[in-house]
Amino acid sequence: MIKYLDKKERIEMDKVMKAVPDLGVAAYLLMHGYDVAGKKGKTIYFEVSDESDESKKFDKLTMEYLSSPYHRFDHCLMSLKKVPEYRPDSLC
Repeated sequence: MIKYLDKKERIEMDKVMKAVPDLGVAAYLLMHGYDVAGKKGKTIYFEVSDESDESKKFDKLTMEYLSSPYHRFDHCLMSLKKVPEYRPDSLC
């Protein structure tokens, strides 16, 4: 027996899952129009078209993020989280 796929099933077959372990990279990809499929732990999963051009573009953007101003912003944000608590001498 032959099973005919509906449009949604055909579209899902043409997708691959790409995993990104960094929140900054994931946000950058989201800004560029990629759809989040879900997450597990700190890893974010994206549905990407199985076409080679789309998959290559996704991979290129993950590398492009490293030289973008968004990466610098993310780095500064993480550095600020590590700054010790400030206690002026007059309050001690």
